[in-house]
Amino acid sequence: MSWIWSALMPHPPVLIHEIGRGREFEAKKTLNGINELTSNLEKPDSLLVLSPHQPYVPGVLFVNRANFYHGSFAMFGVTNVRITASSQSQHITALCEYLAKFSIKTYADSIEDLTQDQGSMVPLYFLKQAWGELPEIIIASPIGLTPKEAFEMGKALADFQSDKRLALLASGDLSHRLTQNAPAGYEPDYAPKFEAAVEEALKNNSPKPIYELDENTLERAGECGLRSVMTMLGLSSGEENEVNEIKVFSHEWPFGVGYCTALCELSRKLGKEQPAPVQLARETVKRLLENAKLPDNGDEVVSSSLWSEHKSCFVSIKTKAGELRGCIGTLSPMCESLDKEIIANAVSASIHDPRFPPMTQDELSSVIFSVDVLSKAEPIENIQELNPKKYGVIVSEGYRRGVLLPDLEGVDTAEQQVQIAAMKAGIYNLDKIKLERFTVTRYKEI
Repeated sequence: MSWIWSALMPHPPVLIHEIGRGREFEAKKTLNGINELTSNLEKPDSLLVLSPHQPYVPGVLFVNRANFYHGSFAMFGVTNVRITASSQSQHITALCEYLAKFSIKTYADSIEDLTQDQGSMVPLYFLKQAWGELPEIIIASPIGLTPKEAFEMGKALADFQSDKRLALLASGDLSHRLTQNAPAGYEPDYAPKFEAAVEEALKNNSPKPIYELDENTLERAGECGLRSVMTMLGLSSGEENEVNEIKVFSHEWPFGVGYCTALCELSRKLGKEQPAPVQLARETVKRLLENAKLPDNGDEVVSSSLWSEHKSCFVSIKTKAGELRGCIGTLSPMCESLDKEIIANAVSASIHDPRFPPMTQDELSSVIFSVDVLSKAEPIENIQELNPKKYGVIVSEGYRRGVLLPDLEGVDTAEQQVQIAAMKAGIYNLDKIKLERFTVTRYKEI
């Protein structure tokens, strides 16, 4: 796995309600754009944040190598809103070593306190609201690079491979000189020209409109986010990503400063073939919600040798923020083949899961499907034979039966796994339970 999206977000603290106290609604288009943006973002495993408010090192990408970040908005009179996040030094080292191969110089230092870095704090505030908890993050500043160097860095990043799902958050305001009351003065001959070029570059996924600006325009626009934008363009329009579309959600300058929100969904538009089971699950639900005829078998959607297997499965549907939207499965095969098992369970997960209202057609683009194909369950004598990362568990007592899939976030011990499965079945006395374990092959949309 590698990059799943890149996004542009502005970072004015006034957008945060506790700071703006009503003034944030003067930037209503931007607030709506951030809301639309974050509602479309799948939570990655690791998030690279480009902030122009990290240290400036000429000719170099500054990389914050802290393993833990924290900060508040105390600079703006608000101390009760805090951000915390973690990182991993080995991932920072791997990134720096990779960029060195492309002659991109990096300088790393550890700065845990983000209080003075609104370029990181403000976007992370909105992402935390959307996701509940932040993923592992890496913070860097491209402000020391030229626009062309930032673009080339983005192109290099496009080929960076990882076992994690990666995402790029390009933090940056645009011109600070767009109106007579703008904080950095007024440049009517240059600032609007700069804004128009950036929007055109994003919509066309090309740096050409920005390259056509002369140095005087770039200087007098008074921007802080151009390098972030250029890195996003490089990542999104690199050799492997040339088919990607960047969607601009909003662009305005209510306080004399340009704010733009934009998103490029990478892996889903790279032509990468999704695993056959999730292709079948998604197409089944798509047809269901369109009131179209359901597939009779998997070959109607995609051919696969898996369809001949006689196995049970679970179909899970989650929002891009990682919240469960539906999950239904079988512990023993109910259909004659796996493809028909997936079709039946996809229908049930989308409209018959009693924990959720039936899905609507509008939701389909904002959810992620996964299919877990189960091995045959085997009885075990005790809890020591379980491993929650490897095995799922079936807990039964009489006619009551509870199941929990393996490798679930927040389930770290066999004891937790058994307790949760038992509670799902309404089993509260664990003295007489029977245990079975099984493995799964997990297919997930990338």
